[in-house]
Amino acid sequence: METTVTLSQDSAPENGLFRRQTVLLVDDETDILESLKLVLETFLYEVEVVTADSGRHALEVLDKRPVDLVVSDYRMPEMNGLEFLGEARRRHPSVPRILVTAYPQLDIALRAIKEAAIENFVTKPFDSQHFLAVVGSVLYERRAQELRSRSLARSLELFGGRMRPSG
Repeated sequence: METTVTLSQDSAPENGLFRRQTVLLVDDETDILESLKLVLETFLYEVEVVTADSGRHALEVLDKRPVDLVVSDYRMPEMNGLEFLGEARRRHPSVPRILVTAYPQLDIALRAIKEAAIENFVTKPFDSQHFLAVVGSVLYERRAQELRSRSLARSLELFGGRMRPSG
């Protein structure tokens, strides 16, 4: 099953309705970061991937630029993925979070849901199709939510203009 989120520049209206979505990948293993970045940027169009090699570095990225999705490994030195995602949630609660782990233990899963409100788990080793499906699904929902919010704001603006007293 192939999952792609296709929003090309050619189909984007002049008003910038579609923008590139940004995925922040966090892992202390450079080869994994580069592999996942390549997979996402190859198969999910209009997606920019930013990488961070630690939770602290990822928090700096989150504080400096908008991000649409955070994908973090669990096992990292200094600050594990769960600690990082919990802090990311506190600082940027609307950004969805995915935890990647080679250790799918029930206590980690429960803590991840409670402390970091993660969107999904991906267990290692995983195939790229499954990873793409999970990430693509979260990005698609994020895009849909953004478009619904814009539509509602425009409707309220139009409705508000009709309600103004003429004078």
